[in-house]
Amino acid sequence: MISTSDHYSPSNSKHTTSNPAQARLPSLSPEFLAKHYPSSISLVHVDVLTRHGERTPVSNFFKKLSPPHWDFCKTGNPLHADFIKTVGLYTNASPAITSADRQGQQKQWSNHLFRKESRSVKAVFGIDDKEKQQTGDNNGNASGQPSEATCGFGQLTDVGRQSMTALGQHLRHLYVESLGLLPTSAPRRENNHDGPTGDLYLRSTSFSRAFESLQHTLGGLYPAALDAQSLFRINVRPSTRDNLLANFGCKNMVRLYKEFNIKAKEAALDEYNALYDDLLKLDGLRESYESRPKNVNIPMAILAWDTLASMRAHSIPLPSAIDDRLIERVAEMSSVEYLRSTWQSASLARLQIGSLAHELVANIVRSVELDRGTTPSNNNNSFHNNRWKMGIYSGHDTTISPLLAVFGTALANSEHDNTANNNNGSSNTAAWPPYGSSIRIELLKDDTTQRPAVRPAWEDDQAYHSEDLSMVPFDSRIRPINVPDSLYHWPPAKRGQSRNGGSDSDARFNPRATRDYYVRVWYNDRELQLPACLDPGAHHATLGTTTCTLDGFFKQIARFVPSEEESARGCNLPATNAGESQKS
Repeated sequence: MISTSDHYSPSNSKHTTSNPAQARLPSLSPEFLAKHYPSSISLVHVDVLTRHGERTPVSNFFKKLSPPHWDFCKTGNPLHADFIKTVGLYTNASPAITSADRQGQQKQWSNHLFRKESRSVKAVFGIDDKEKQQTGDNNGNASGQPSEATCGFGQLTDVGRQSMTALGQHLRHLYVESLGLLPTSAPRRENNHDGPTGDLYLRSTSFSRAFESLQHTLGGLYPAALDAQSLFRINVRPSTRDNLLANFGCKNMVRLYKEFNIKAKEAALDEYNALYDDLLKLDGLRESYESRPKNVNIPMAILAWDTLASMRAHSIPLPSAIDDRLIERVAEMSSVEYLRSTWQSASLARLQIGSLAHELVANIVRSVELDRGTTPSNNNNSFHNNRWKMGIYSGHDTTISPLLAVFGTALANSEHDNTANNNNGSSNTAAWPPYGSSIRIELLKDDTTQRPAVRPAWEDDQAYHSEDLSMVPFDSRIRPINVPDSLYHWPPAKRGQSRNGGSDSDARFNPRATRDYYVRVWYNDRELQLPACLDPGAHHATLGTTTCTLDGFFKQIARFVPSEEESARGCNLPATNAGESQKS
């Protein structure tokens, strides 16, 4: 059995700096806090989007390379069994729960919370559930003789649980103890101060590794909340309605995905073929690749990366022929196969992540309106009328990567490119999102620091965009379609100065109405440089170009944010509402 005592958490950047499989977090030193959160700055709202923690491979494809069994779940298996059993009592739908299981004979592992939630990617990769079994992905144990510590395929390991707890501890240190955004103690059941009506909004995909990652993040955020009186509501949407996941039912998204994946692979064809040749030379890999069913079109690099990343993350020794540079090449070609297409097409990114971007913009708009003391513009929607200060969304690499594209962060060609920083200590490149990765979107307020002396050239165009944004082409939009005009009718007219017989709160359209608000985006341990915020007047006067004005942030993501009707037309599917089921 392999011990987990020497594995590294995201907060241990001394060891994870050179490991592309694990995320890093900044050290919250007094100097760091003084630099990034000066006294003139107040934090209004933050959304945190995460990739789940370290897991086992999703299949046992490389049987001669991968360990025969992964013994990294000794602590997690009892927790997971109790969790799945409890979920089954409410949903009656978990594939791992039977009547016998409910009598105490739980099966060890279930990949999804609900029946029929196993997402088919046959539309893109040409593989269905029956073919998955031929490659070893049967959601079972990785060994015919599992021990009490043996993990299933794709399972969150004890290392991953430690990492997500460390992320929660980091969030507590920063947003609770240092900045005071959240209360010091967890919500209590008797106060009815839970879920989206309180200080936290929590959401996870229906993958159990994402849900359990969020549970451990909460354990780090509120470590004392271990008794039955502490209550957190975690929202889970069906996978067909979950904007944390790509919608493979979107016909045009699948078509564009295939087209740009082909283009990305063609652009890197020489390196792609060279890597494949090198992998075939390695003992055990040739047999695995050549044993693939002929009708299964699983990308070459992703197969290798899935196993290599998991082995690296768990400090499992690799053959000497698999060095750091080869791992970098595998990661790079995996991004070519699966992620880089999103960077090449705004239309694809909009279809893939636009609904989530729409939701994140709505969170910011609501927070500005509440901070001003005004009624949220979407006050007929209870979700957007809530006053929570932090949202935590637990997703996957395919959640993080498209958002990085929206924010203008290009994929690094290799891990070496990932160290290229600008003068602000930020980077505009990113490798494959490591386990435990996080994006933090901070809404800041500063009404004391001198504002930029210049104005962006596009600022006056706000008035032009105040009529009907749906008539403006995506590439010409300078604010997202769900940013209401009312956000710019500010400040209210003084009593007796209302116009056109309107109310005393009436105000003229003011393109600088949001100038006290800023947005900063963090990816793991560094600030992201959003290209639109480089424009003169589009960033904070002293914090620099990585702290965008609110309008600079809006301009960056506007072309990626469709309305619900535009999303439906783009997918050639009818518009529907995304309902949520809730777990406490």
